[in-house]
Amino acid sequence: MNDSIEDQIPVRRPPLFSRPKKLKSVYIYVEYLIGNAGAAMTWPVTSLYLHNYLHQSFFITGIVLMLGSIVSMIASWLAGFMFDRWRPYESFIISLLIAILGSLMMFFFHDWPVYPAWLMVLNVGIGMFQTLINSYGVYVSTDNPKKFFSNMAIMLNIGTVIGTFFGTWIFDKLKVEGMMGLGIIFYLIMLGIAIFCFHVKIDPMAKVPKAKQADRLKYSRLLLAIGALTTITYLTYQFWETVMSPRMVNLGMTVEQYGYLWTINGIVIILFQNWITKLTRHWSFMKSVVIGTMIFACTFPPLIWANKFWQMVVITIFLVFGEMLFSPGTTAWVAKIVPEQFQGQGMAFISAAISLGRSIGPVYAGVFMDRGWIFALFMSSFAVLIILDILVFILAGKGNTISQIKRFL
Repeated sequence: MNDSIEDQIPVRRPPLFSRPKKLKSVYIYVEYLIGNAGAAMTWPVTSLYLHNYLHQSFFITGIVLMLGSIVSMIASWLAGFMFDRWRPYESFIISLLIAILGSLMMFFFHDWPVYPAWLMVLNVGIGMFQTLINSYGVYVSTDNPKKFFSNMAIMLNIGTVIGTFFGTWIFDKLKVEGMMGLGIIFYLIMLGIAIFCFHVKIDPMAKVPKAKQADRLKYSRLLLAIGALTTITYLTYQFWETVMSPRMVNLGMTVEQYGYLWTINGIVIILFQNWITKLTRHWSFMKSVVIGTMIFACTFPPLIWANKFWQMVVITIFLVFGEMLFSPGTTAWVAKIVPEQFQGQGMAFISAAISLGRSIGPVYAGVFMDRGWIFALFMSSFAVLIILDILVFILAGKGNTISQIKRFL
């Protein structure tokens, strides 16, 4: 009975991982860069590995790629609900653990048909990650969302360049085991950053009165139109990743020259994205999206007649300037339209629209290219983009088109 009172009081130990007071933008940028580098390592060699190493047909390869995009789309929706209705931090950790699991299984088991199965698991993690990282971004970019998502576009392209370069180089030297080994390292680094830096308190419902709380997001006509425009934009963007390579070769250009176009794409975005953001800082989100999509759409008709490499370079540069306007502008606009309690579902909506476009794009382009319908492919893309662009413009004006035109100009 000689113990003092102080000795009888249990000692409260500090938590293993203390909760940071505020999530910094730089952590989101780094996570987004590494995440896109990891994703970019897998996709450029997936079709090559399935066809040349696993001896599957191009049709089966296309089906696997399409299913991967669909799985990512579903995972994006799930992550949006988890962010809004469950726990953002735990959801983020789960997405990275799933990505690590998929990469680890692909490292050890990469024969047919288990390789596509584990590829789908990896896409679940990637799809969840894309929605969750953008949802976190909404909460740290309240002062200047356009600038934030413009910086995210830069991180996306830097990550894509890094992932494509190292992924293809390592695959050539060390095959699929080396590529997935590097992917595992990337995702483990991301998991470490997430554990220490993302454990912030975010409650999407905290500022919403109980009387105004709802179970799910209501999709307005404008939001649906933005989603449709985003889907078609990324559907047509897939042409550059699928049919433009064989088309350029058929026109007498080389595969190496095709690769230069992607290098030019990344360099232009890295050098000019912030400049474009500053130049258009007083523009509305609607104006950035409409003008950006208009520039993007106008690059398709010249592709019908372009048959020289310098022409492809000029078209690519114009396309990239359109992309620099509509890509960050679309995400920031959706974040503004969607109520604060549904930001996760809003980011899931835009991520799903992108995944849907990417899943349909190769099939759509393939149908036209197999029949030699070059004119119909590019002109139909131009026409649909312009129609949806006009629809978004009209809905943004809430029917008062004349007043909207005056404000636009």
